[in-house]
Amino acid sequence: MPNRKARLLKLQLGKCPWCGLSFHNWDVLEEDHITPRAIGGKDEYKNLQLLHRHCHDEKTALDLIEIRKKDRSKFLEKLSQFWEKFDWNWINDIPNFIGHTVRKSDVTNGQHTE
Repeated sequence: MPNRKARLLKLQLGKCPWCGLSFHNWDVLEEDHITPRAIGGKDEYKNLQLLHRHCHDEKTALDLIEIRKKDRSKFLEKLSQFWEKFDWNWINDIPNFIGHTVRKSDVTNGQHTE
């Protein structure tokens, strides 16, 4: 058994923190990031735990929901920043392009061309 798994097993007193059951010799144990790296978790002992394989599968399914939420919010933020560059309004429930908004920061950075 690798040293990291042995240390985690000792820290967890031989129990799976997900289901609370003790590990047995025949169990397949998997390392898990408590806070997934995709949402800012670090690869350090205080963020690692050993789980049964099936418990790890359950936790990963829930983690993926959180990761997708974060990815979606990043997308919406970028989309909002994109639309802020344009003047537009709603006419009969249709967004209509009026013109490009010239921001002071665009002009000072040399991005504005006429």
